[in-house]
Amino acid sequence: MTRSVWEEMIRHCQEEKPYEACGLLSGRGGSAETIWRMENILKRPDAFAMNTRQIQKVLQKIAFRGENLVGIYHSHPTAPPVPSTEDIAHANYPEAAYLIVSLASPKPALGCYRIWGARAFSCPLQLE
Repeated sequence: MTRSVWEEMIRHCQEEKPYEACGLLSGRGGSAETIWRMENILKRPDAFAMNTRQIQKVLQKIAFRGENLVGIYHSHPTAPPVPSTEDIAHANYPEAAYLIVSLASPKPALGCYRIWGARAFSCPLQLE
């Protein structure tokens, strides 16, 4: 992930607090180069959902740029950066990394996971 994407993702999550923020990450070669802020249509502090029409429009823009979906992020305003049961149940893109930004402490914490079926596996994240 580029440092600018990391900084924009943290900024987005902090701006949406107390609600969960959410968005998509795209790039080439598995590296997140572009951030796409999405609207949390639930407007809740403990859950998020994205509008399917907005997702489709962004996926078209990603393809037009010659990039691939590499990640999906959301925030946990008061919880640790670990996928909840709901997060795992609604993970519909196994090719993407799932990133969770925790704002429970003054310094944001990030968890990165691959989710297959009903299981989440921690994966490494590197800033470029």
